This record gives sequence, C-alpha cells and structure tokens, in this order.
Amino acid sequence: MALDLPGRLPNNGQPRWLKAILAAYFRMAFGECSVRGTERIPAEGPLIIASTHRSYIDPFVLGTFIPRPVFYMAKIELFRNRAFAAVIRAFGSFPVDPEKALGSTFRTAMGLLRQGEAVVIFPEGGIVDSLGEQGYKEGVGLLSSLTGAPVVPIYLENTNTLFSWPSGLTNRTRMVFWAGEPIPAPEGRGRETRNLIAQKVGAALEELNREFRAGSPP
Repeated sequence: MALDLPGRLPNNGQPRWLKAILAAYFRMAFGECSVRGTERIPAEGPLIIASTHRSYIDPFVLGTFIPRPVFYMAKIELFRNRAFAAVIRAFGSFPVDPEKALGSTFRTAMGLLRQGEAVVIFPEGGIVDSLGEQGYKEGVGLLSSLTGAPVVPIYLENTNTLFSWPSGLTNRTRMVFWAGEPIPAPEGRGRETRNLIAQKVGAALEELNREFRAGSPP
C-alpha cells in the first residue's frame, strides 16, 4: 500500500521539565497514582502506544508518564476552538477525521512512525466507560503492519476522576498507568493480520485490567 506522506509533520512540545511539572501535579491532584511498566516502553524507534481512553486529559497523562515524546490522534472537533487547538497541537496532537480514515490523518501517523516517532492510538475508538465495550479497532494493526512499529498497550484507569470531590483528597490509588509488554509488528499486511494485532492489544489490556481489579500491587 503506497501512500504519499505529508511534508510537514506536527510539532511536539514535551520537554522533560514540563513532564516533571505535570507528573507532580497529577500525583497531587489525583491523591495517588500507580505508574508501572515504563521500562517496557522502547526509548527510541517507531512505536505505537495503544491506550485505553477514559477522559479528555488522557493525552496529557500519557505524555507525562511515557518517558519519550509522543504524538496523538485527536478528534477533529477538538480543533474548532483556536486557543485550545493551539495548546493540543503544541503538545503533539493532530486531527482525526473519521470520514477520511485513510486520508491526511493516516498519512501523518505513517510519516511520524517512519521517522522513528511514537504515536498514540486509542483502539477503543474514543472515550468509553468500561474496557472494550465497543471492541478494538483494527487501525492499530494496519499502522503496525505498514511501518514495522511494535505496539505497547497501556492501561489507563480512573483518569476521569481528576475533578471529583471530595474523593480527590485521598491517599487511595485512583489514577492507574500500567504499560504492558511490547507486541511485535506483524509480518503480513492482510485484514486477518490486522485483526490479530487488534485482538492481541485487547487481550493485553484486559489482562492488565484483571490485575488491577484483583488488587495487584503497583
């Protein structure tokens, strides 16, 4: 599948000092954060991050705790407000148009991965309340097969509780960021292969969910 890649790719404003400030803020605001498995995230080379999605702040949480700069696909509606669009663009986001799945968004993601960058995908297709309630999209498998990028599943939980009250004032573990083992890129490029990667991502996220629900220590 040949694609003309865009000449201009998104900017990324995730310096280490900003990550440190945001990490301190999230740990304070959530009351307690459980962060596990960051050592499993490759420090360089093309990488797809496949994360659960519970809140609009998830991209900022991921950018904070992933120990390398990352880029995000974000809903095109979020770019309608110019001020907010400027903020999320500076943080590495680029718009997703669901009407054009293989259009500019896909080419941008391909271009970033071929330059050795990390791209975040939410395989659940958007913000959902419970794991896998809408299944897992095969786009993660398509990008992985075309670029050779491995996929790291990340289980985010309770990020939608940031502004809850009074439960925000607690030492109980509330925000969870657990990274799973990298899933190698598939050798084939057919639909069956893409579905297999999506299934592996879903299985990895569900295993992390079971560990969390069982009270596995961070």
